[in-house]
Amino acid sequence: MELLKNFISEVRQNDLLWLLEAKPGLFAMVEDGNENSYIPVWSNEADAVSNISDDWEEYSVTSMNIDEFVGWMRELHEDEIGIAISTGDGGQMLPIPALSMKQLFVGADVDVEEDKKLVGEHYDEDWAEGIPDNWEEDYLDSLTDED
Repeated sequence: MELLKNFISEVRQNDLLWLLEAKPGLFAMVEDGNENSYIPVWSNEADAVSNISDDWEEYSVTSMNIDEFVGWMRELHEDEIGIAISTGDGGQMLPIPALSMKQLFVGADVDVEEDKKLVGEHYDEDWAEGIPDNWEEDYLDSLTDED
């Protein structure tokens, strides 16, 4: 889980993450052996650039700020698309469900009252609940290898 901790820390520090994009809004995707789809993301531009090859030869690197990324997670969750955190070397990726990815980035920075106003009666406490700043100890330690 060290990869996940480092990724979250770097993305939070820079307020950006990096994706490969074929054209505006069309991002690179990968599938696992069970046909689950994931959008690969990187915590820095250099690692994203190093993955432009083969099927992604025509893709370009683009950044996304963390607020936009977190806002996108509900749509990906509904479409059953997860996030694949890339190590940047050897093509290895750590798959994370979109809901879990959202939870990793929300918490103290979320304005719950503003969210409730925007969403209205459809506000979902479980969806909005974030993981606190000490998520490293509580959340990551609770994960099993199968998660």
